[in-house]
Amino acid sequence: MKIKKEYSIALLVLGGVGLLIFGVNFLKGLDLFQKRNLYHVKYNNVAGITGASPVFYNGYKVGQVIGTKLLPDGSGQILVTFQMNEDKLMVPKDTRVQIYSADLFSRALQLVMGTSAVPAPAGDTLIGDAQLSLTDAVSQQIDPLKAKAEGMLASVDSVLNSFQSLLNPQAVGDIDSSFTNVRRALESLSNTANTLDRLVATESATLSAALHNMERVSATLAANSDEMDHIFTNLDTLSTDLAKGRMRKVMDELAATSSELRKITTSINEGNGTMGKLMKDDSLYSNLNEASRELDLLLEDLRMNPNRYFSVFGKKDRLPKLSDADVERIGKALEAEKKN
Repeated sequence: MKIKKEYSIALLVLGGVGLLIFGVNFLKGLDLFQKRNLYHVKYNNVAGITGASPVFYNGYKVGQVIGTKLLPDGSGQILVTFQMNEDKLMVPKDTRVQIYSADLFSRALQLVMGTSAVPAPAGDTLIGDAQLSLTDAVSQQIDPLKAKAEGMLASVDSVLNSFQSLLNPQAVGDIDSSFTNVRRALESLSNTANTLDRLVATESATLSAALHNMERVSATLAANSDEMDHIFTNLDTLSTDLAKGRMRKVMDELAATSSELRKITTSINEGNGTMGKLMKDDSLYSNLNEASRELDLLLEDLRMNPNRYFSVFGKKDRLPKLSDADVERIGKALEAEKKN
């Protein structure tokens, strides 16, 4: 039976499609004739993972990624599906699938086996995990250093600006003069040291004799230490006797005098005795003040009317003048009559 031309074309097309599918999967590393154990993992970020990224277990390739897609639940997570090519490898239920840097430029998945005795069935969703990429790790280490470097540069810039503002011509001149003064001071110290060296060299014999005398004095003191102790003991005894005898008597007399003085002061403040009455009673002051005023009036009257008190040949003024004393007396008399 002869096959029609249309069937031949259809078979060729189907065969070509099959070869195309097989070739594409082969290029992806998928074996269409092998049983496919698919697993799923959810990630928030799949940077560096592509549709043909390998899956490793302890550095050995056990599968590869066959697809990635965004979950339709709106969570923003990405679902990664990979195929396990090793049927003998048992994947526990709590296995973590970690994204890590396989080399300097590529990222891959690696299986971190769990401890569960329950295996994960094909089509199960495993726990996703991710390591920092080499770039992220370097950035994480460099960013603090960069911040510190920027702060250091800002500090250095401020210090340089401060130095620039300080290093004006006047400041430079002051610094030069300061160094000149320091150099002069050092020269003076050097001259002084040389003078001391010469003095020590010249007076070395005198210094040696003085030190020898000091040694003799210290030896004498050491030899007479018992007598010195006896002298100090006598001085201590004498000071003790003075403190207990004469000084005690003087202190007692001062205390008695202070007590008597306190009693006299208390008596005066209470108004007892002549001094107390003078301090407490002001009648004497009032009487003295009144007598002084009367004396002033008498002297004023004597000045105005001397003939009232002294008469030459027995003659007196018929019309004596009124002094201020007479006016005051007349005023007081009139006020007294008004009150009566």
